Amino acid sequence: MPLTKSDMPNLLEDGLKTVFFEAMDATVGDYERIATIVPSESDEESYPWLGAVPNMREFKDERMPLGLLEHNYSIKNKTWESSIAIEREAIEDDKLGQIKLRVQSLAREARRHIDELAFTLLKNGFSATCYDGQYFFDTDHVDGDSGTQSNKGTSALDASSLQAAITAMMKYKDDRGKFLGVVPDLLVVPPDLQWTAMELLESTYWPTDDTKQANNVLKGKLDLLVSPYLTDTNDWFVLSTKGMVKPVILQSRMPVEFAALEADSESGFMRDQYIYGVRARYNAGYGLWQMAYGSQVS
Repeated sequence: MPLTKSDMPNLLEDGLKTVFFEAMDATVGDYERIATIVPSESDEESYPWLGAVPNMREFKDERMPLGLLEHNYSIKNKTWESSIAIEREAIEDDKLGQIKLRVQSLAREARRHIDELAFTLLKNGFSATCYDGQYFFDTDHVDGDSGTQSNKGTSALDASSLQAAITAMMKYKDDRGKFLGVVPDLLVVPPDLQWTAMELLESTYWPTDDTKQANNVLKGKLDLLVSPYLTDTNDWFVLSTKGMVKPVILQSRMPVEFAALEADSESGFMRDQYIYGVRARYNAGYGLWQMAYGSQVS
């Protein structure tokens, strides 16, 4: 709903709320590609179900329900906020365009923060634990009868190391020793590796073939996502993002709310400022390590 001068300041909060949520809807977060969004109904949620489900079997005489391996993994919600103060004179002087820009920036910040949260988890996955008690990226994951499995490498990003990562993920087994059928589909890199990654995934010819005769079998194999929140400049990640549970869980307790303190507030009366802010409750944690492979080169 566009605002006119006659609307201010009486309808300022309602109008800016519309501006805020339109900007939120127009901003797409990269976290949506790597995170499963799970609604939360309490201060903390447990995820004992993380792991595998029983394999399909021929139905002969009766069903054979099998219990899952339960894990002690939980994510505690946190409360987040961001607020701006606008001088009342700016409102009186009809500076609505400038005010709208600040509110739109507030909306983009709300989306940006979730990106930072999700990709920081990837970055820290070499030293933070997931549902099985191991580091998210580790060399000795064990689930039931899976045997020891590794989703961690140390090689720099090149054709052979990328192929090795894809192959390793496709061979992961569940807690009953059966193949999970993981299909990697995304390469995530810091800005420093984006050109190397583009050459690997987009070049027509094999990257190490100077004669330009061998075809690049990696072309189109994975999508590419470049994240500025990966600050270790040589580390890279291969993810499987099309399953029900992704590498990251985004736990949402309360969605983003937009609120205002205007003329009738203490701030408006005592400091001649209108306050606009957002608040939300959520947090992020690790999903299935089997959906991710990380190479720690730094």
